[in-house]
Amino acid sequence: MTENPVTLRYLSELTLPELEQAARGVPYQRLPDELFPGIEVWIRRDDLLDPLISGNKAYKLLFNLLEARERGAEKIITCGGAWSNHIHAVAAAGRRFGFQTVGIIRGERPRHLSATLQDAERFGMELRFVSRDRYRKRGDKSFLQQVGLEDKRAVFVPEGGANLAGAQGTKFLGEVIGRTEPVHFDQVWLACGTGLTLAGVQAGITEVPVIGVPVLKAERSIIEQAALWLQRSGNSVRLQSLRNGHDCGGYARTTTGLMAYMRRFERVASVPLDPVYTAKLAYGLQCELEAGRVTHGQKILLLHSGGLQGRRGLPGWSNNNRSGGA
Repeated sequence: MTENPVTLRYLSELTLPELEQAARGVPYQRLPDELFPGIEVWIRRDDLLDPLISGNKAYKLLFNLLEARERGAEKIITCGGAWSNHIHAVAAAGRRFGFQTVGIIRGERPRHLSATLQDAERFGMELRFVSRDRYRKRGDKSFLQQVGLEDKRAVFVPEGGANLAGAQGTKFLGEVIGRTEPVHFDQVWLACGTGLTLAGVQAGITEVPVIGVPVLKAERSIIEQAALWLQRSGNSVRLQSLRNGHDCGGYARTTTGLMAYMRRFERVASVPLDPVYTAKLAYGLQCELEAGRVTHGQKILLLHSGGLQGRRGLPGWSNNNRSGGA
């Protein structure tokens, strides 16, 4: 069993040098050969970037916050669901770096808040619940006006940090990988929800192909969106994605096979996964390897995209990610 290289640290300043230092210090962990026989697989532990502001969400969010600070904004408004990693990270970052935060939450306020939303309120985030019909219009220019949240002191950060600042953040992640990789990787694999991280990391590490594993039934849309982000960022790198089949029934859906694989992976590698993104990423690689679609002898890097706080929504699963003070 491989040792779990846990090195907890907190991002103490909202500055690019502080983020770069933290990003360069993220550990790479070689996974046991028994998980992926015939290939050499490593995992970059961006879940350890910070206990509360971690994974790919951190890079997208922090570049948005740097831009907001330059504009003199005092408040961050964003949106997400009851178990949103983005909502959790925004609330924590707002408290730590001195921003007021408002989270527009999909659906009616429940009688009992999820652990994610309880944390968000504890970190000082104001929660505004809106109907699902209204939430679907979150991309409209008049959305903030529709929900009564227009504020000249505020900056709206789209769900998941999906804008050009977020794309710059994930490109930065790709550049850091290129400067810190412990071995030369033949491929980098990551989980895809919208395509923004796929586009950004590929733009930052152009000499290595980045393989996206869709976690929902939208491979074509993910690739199209990723290509659009690359175009808007001034890049023309060719993107690669696995076909659908490893999403296990759709976004945030699981199967008994996926959960069994997740348990085995964690037992053998001592690396906690989340069932929405990273478990499907590792499971996808295993399935492709077993199907003979991965060349033996290759060196492959998996990106751990964080999201461990959401494990609390799974009955019987503990959360290995701390969610204490921000």
